[in-house]
Amino acid sequence: MGAGAIRAAVPDGEKRAHPRQDMTNYGDWGEGDVATSTTARKSYYFTTRDLLIMAVLAGLGGVASTAINALGDVMQAVLGFAGTTQWAAGLHVTFLLLAVGLTRKDGAGTVTGCLKGGVELLSGNTHGVIVLLVDVAAGLLVDWVFFLIRDQGRASRWGHALAGGVAAASNVFVFQLFASAPEDVLAFVWGIAAVAFVSGAVLGGLLSHALLIVLHRNGLVRATSPARVNRAGTALALGVLAAAAIGGGVFLRSSLAGPPVVAITGACAVPYEYEAATTEAEITTLELELQGMKRRVTGVRLRDIISAAGPDAAAQSVLVSANDGYAFFITMREVAENDNLVLAHRGEGKETSYDVAGAENPKAWVRNVVELRLVPQALIEVSGKVERPFPYNPEDWQTAMDNARLDLGDGVKKLQGAVLRDVLAKWEPAADATALRLVSRGGETATIPLAEVMANGDLRIWNVDAPEGISFAVATADGTIHALDVVTIIVE
Repeated sequence: MGAGAIRAAVPDGEKRAHPRQDMTNYGDWGEGDVATSTTARKSYYFTTRDLLIMAVLAGLGGVASTAINALGDVMQAVLGFAGTTQWAAGLHVTFLLLAVGLTRKDGAGTVTGCLKGGVELLSGNTHGVIVLLVDVAAGLLVDWVFFLIRDQGRASRWGHALAGGVAAASNVFVFQLFASAPEDVLAFVWGIAAVAFVSGAVLGGLLSHALLIVLHRNGLVRATSPARVNRAGTALALGVLAAAAIGGGVFLRSSLAGPPVVAITGACAVPYEYEAATTEAEITTLELELQGMKRRVTGVRLRDIISAAGPDAAAQSVLVSANDGYAFFITMREVAENDNLVLAHRGEGKETSYDVAGAENPKAWVRNVVELRLVPQALIEVSGKVERPFPYNPEDWQTAMDNARLDLGDGVKKLQGAVLRDVLAKWEPAADATALRLVSRGGETATIPLAEVMANGDLRIWNVDAPEGISFAVATADGTIHALDVVTIIVE
């Protein structure tokens, strides 16, 4: 084909954009370069390409969230006060903004948010099903902001910054729906939301906008015009999705709320159901602090509640269980000595729910408590080629434990566990030791090479809530089980 034929292929006065042109808005090019071959046949709103883009970004975002949360925790540990984890909130919504930018279609943020939340939920996010609601809300807000600011705004830096900021800040208020912070700290919540908004605007909006420009400029993504849809229909669809998300949040909040009573069970003479409205114990109001955030709580000291049950001499710990399956233990020593340890109550009548507050370990601040169970001391005996063969006592590892959602055969539960190699290091294994033999209560054994234990930081000793008290399982954080109901570890 000659040069004249090439010129004839482009109508006079029409200017084709070049993928390497200097752009302020990534949507500035490609408006007149849309392929028309698809007009010959009916196409779906989301193409296969769109679905693949959303699925890949959701998968990447769901997996990356674990690392992002870890970065936020590091910052909070360094600075020492609540809210500092929100500096990274914008990174969570970057993937939602990229999905909308690459597909140029309303609803892409919501779909990607739903998929991303599903990935996080199934990969063991410690927030459980709430994380799904957080991601859906963020995706909906991204779609609503882009829908309201129209096509030119959605391709601009300020449009991305606004969408990213609003979406990132939403996580604070979604979690507040379930956390119910006291009125005296609501101003602090708004401050945290402001931090999340700035993070979303910069790390979410501006970062995603810059990435989209780079992708288009280098020809890695083909240019398309924004999908032309009926705005009234789109508004109706987004409104229905928003109403469904709000309804789901309200339903989830009510279903996760604890019962109006707390069962006191286990190794005690008089098991009973504690109810704040009928208790004769002294009710006290305390100003407590958790991770730098002060709060006012009203309740009864835990030692008074436990004392009324007549605990057995063998009871060494109180296993605090929440209605979502989470459980953590508090030693009887702390119950007796900690004046700030209370079972706080919120609401009235059937709407009453209970939280354990004031514990020395932040992980023992448990919301929506359903049971306080007194349990005997649980230990793992240790023997073999070690210099210091003392039993494993979970009380010694409370602050070092991390949590994960695992299915050990009776459904997915949130469990706490200590890293096995760290525990092993305290026993000081001999130089010629090569393996660990795990012995279960029923006599079953499992062997793990010592080199594997020392190389795998995900291999943990998990505390398991069992009918007879606390038992132990050795498994990885991703659910690979080596042994259940472990009572002895032999270093060979």
